[in-house]
Amino acid sequence: MVDPVSILTGIALVKKSVDFIKSNIATAQDIGDLVGHVEKAFEGQKQVIKAREKKGADPFATENVAKEIIDARLAQEALYEMKLLIDHRFGHGTWSYILEERKKRIDARKEAIKEAKAKKMKKQKEIYDMVRMAMIGIAVILFVVVAIGITIKFVLAHPVEGDDESCKLYEPKYYLICLNEGRGYADTQLYLDYQLQKDNWIIEKD
Repeated sequence: MVDPVSILTGIALVKKSVDFIKSNIATAQDIGDLVGHVEKAFEGQKQVIKAREKKGADPFATENVAKEIIDARLAQEALYEMKLLIDHRFGHGTWSYILEERKKRIDARKEAIKEAKAKKMKKQKEIYDMVRMAMIGIAVILFVVVAIGITIKFVLAHPVEGDDESCKLYEPKYYLICLNEGRGYADTQLYLDYQLQKDNWIIEKD
């Protein structure tokens, strides 16, 4: 069965919680039997205060004495009445103890939320760092691949004509031809000289 108090809001929640405590405080064996409704009364007061702040009404201006301000005062009075009832039933200082314990729970919840957010941010940062490192790694690999491709295209695959190292393979005569005209000319001249030495010259000499 749904608790009718749980579906109320604002000043109605405060009043209903106080009425419940009034009706049951005489038979309550422990403050734990009532603490749930105490918490609901505080929640109702919180909603009333938010409604008042949202309106932005000045409580000292007569023209701004609106429903939200009246509800806030009624909620404060109701909580004070609740305080008197609980202290009378369970002893002086019980209300203060409830407020202290409530503050501890609220602080603990805030700390838990803070830690959860910190863990989430840390996890997000770790994921970001992993993605960033992966992107850097990919960029480095692409750079190396491109550099190797450029090297192959412009160095290893470059024509050997005029290359100083390859020209050194020739004798002085053909070395100079290679440097000046390229390796193709040096090879051609070398072939012609070879044919001439074999008396197989294809062009008649003058």
